[in-house]
Amino acid sequence: MRISTNHYQQISLNALLEQQAKLSHVQQQIASGRRILSPSDDPAGAARALELAKAIDTIERYGRNADYAESRLRLEGSVIAQVEDSVLRIRDLTVQANNATVTAEDRQKIGAEVRERLQQIIQFANTTDGGGEYLFAGFKSRTEPFMQVGDTVSYRGDQSARMVQVGPNRQLATTHSGFDVFVKIPTGDGRYMAGADGANNGTGVTSAVQVTDASAAASASVPYEIVFSENAGQLSYDVTDAAGNTVVSNEAFESGDTIAVSGLSITIDGEPAVGDRFTIAESGYQSLFKTVDKLVDALERATDTAAGRAEFLNIGNRTLTDLDQALNHLLERRAELGGRLNALDSEREANEAAVLELKKAKSGIEDLNYAQAVTELKQRLVGLKAAQQSYAKVQGLSLFNYL
Repeated sequence: MRISTNHYQQISLNALLEQQAKLSHVQQQIASGRRILSPSDDPAGAARALELAKAIDTIERYGRNADYAESRLRLEGSVIAQVEDSVLRIRDLTVQANNATVTAEDRQKIGAEVRERLQQIIQFANTTDGGGEYLFAGFKSRTEPFMQVGDTVSYRGDQSARMVQVGPNRQLATTHSGFDVFVKIPTGDGRYMAGADGANNGTGVTSAVQVTDASAAASASVPYEIVFSENAGQLSYDVTDAAGNTVVSNEAFESGDTIAVSGLSITIDGEPAVGDRFTIAESGYQSLFKTVDKLVDALERATDTAAGRAEFLNIGNRTLTDLDQALNHLLERRAELGGRLNALDSEREANEAAVLELKKAKSGIEDLNYAQAVTELKQRLVGLKAAQQSYAKVQGLSLFNYL
């Protein structure tokens, strides 16, 4: 076999370059703190590390979603708290106006403040978040949810709740819809409500409906209508049910009497006039804006006649009940927000624990064992030095030195 001088030179140079490359690789590992610098270093480990990195990024994105959801939930809670303050003030004004000694002029002055409070509540209902989206519009976040035309406030959003993914298997509503917060509010006591006809001419004022027999009330044929008439010089009343059947006929009446039918009863104070009508009906739903608007209307058209005072007292009593329902309703929404915030904290803790475990697993795959790397570095330095010394001796060899 013939081995040329050039062949010797090339073999020595390749060995030297190989040792330099291995030393450089170890130096890069130590400098970066990573065992895997390229997929070729450990194909299986690199693939697993990539999967773990994706999982970590996904869970960290859930964390950013949780921050966004928390911001909106806290903003809604703050807005609802301000609405509650306004409703409480309106309730205080209603109690003040519901005093029989208050004059019509005073009620009209109270009505001016209540109207301002109504405008304030509408502004709260149209609150936007930091991104310019309406908080209570549902999915129609770029549409102003509540529009006032005359004395009517209409809802233009939808009834959807915006959901955010805050965990691998958990979605959370970031806000309530405006319909849920401001529109769908129970009236009366949540089951039944008493009413007085707006055309009544007497001074009869009704109380709230009382349930005296729950089993009988369950089969009550509401609504019941109570109509006053005169029978042999005595004020009396008839009660008819939803089908128009007379269930009480020509019953004598005196101020303060309790009228009972099918496990339900109301008390009427004052002196109703012949033809005056009162009702006992199932509770329904009414927006907060409608409740306050009815109060404003009654305050602004209040009169000092006996019938006018009685009419306002009936409306005032009904409004107080409806405002109490509204306050309970708003409190329930705030309680739901508190529950969602607690759930958010729990989910955030679970996500943080998952990220920690995933990062540990990823670190175990791609992080460098420094003790092992330093040992290898020393070995590579020895190998490089040997290659350099060998190359220095080999490069001087030539056949011509011996001819």
